[in-house]
Amino acid sequence: MRKKSFIGGSPLFNYIRKYLRRKTDPIRLLRQLAPTDLKLETLVHVGAHLAQERHLYEECGYRHVLWIEGSPEVYGRLSTVLESHKGTAEHEACCALLTEKDGDQLALQSFSNDGKSNSIFAPTSELRTRWPAVNVTGVVESVTSRTLDTLLSGTKYANQCDVLIVDVQGAELLVLKGAESTLARASAVIVEVSTRPYYEGGVLFPEVKTFLESRGFTSMSTPRRHGDMLFLRNKYLQKSKAA
Repeated sequence: MRKKSFIGGSPLFNYIRKYLRRKTDPIRLLRQLAPTDLKLETLVHVGAHLAQERHLYEECGYRHVLWIEGSPEVYGRLSTVLESHKGTAEHEACCALLTEKDGDQLALQSFSNDGKSNSIFAPTSELRTRWPAVNVTGVVESVTSRTLDTLLSGTKYANQCDVLIVDVQGAELLVLKGAESTLARASAVIVEVSTRPYYEGGVLFPEVKTFLESRGFTSMSTPRRHGDMLFLRNKYLQKSKAA
């Protein structure tokens, strides 16, 4: 009987390859895997904080970047950062708390790590155990929700969103559900995923994976306990440099 091959294209080989990719930043991984004829120049980043990735995005060839931040307090600081930034891309920013619905009044909780973990969800004991220095501050901002599709409607990003990045501390699936039109045009999606419940009511990796697979995307690495993952549109898999 012929032995099964475990090289090139086998399930085990693909799993190992995806596992090794976990250490590569997703935006750099996308650059490695994207077909050479695929232009990726426009990027929408939901959960901007202070646009720490702006230099990386420019290095990877993005020329138009929209930063979306849900916290009005953080947004004020983000605007100052971008005003002083001198780079090769056009950077724009807006303040909007994105979910799957327009018009909900939500409480955005502030966290002690300079607002990086601000969330509409409360922290679980797992978050407090893994990051003991990260706590809610007691400051709460009341914000009206919007969907990404509504926000982008009428802007140039409504028809030009090559890459969508979502990093919103447990609310990623809510944002994606409100972004059906945007997803239909995107070539790739990068989402912060968790395999452990760090936020009460926050989404876990299997739900995000199932949702994006049903919209025509495939995960390009295996998940860590908490971190960003690249999902590439299926039609580019066969043309990918390393698919």
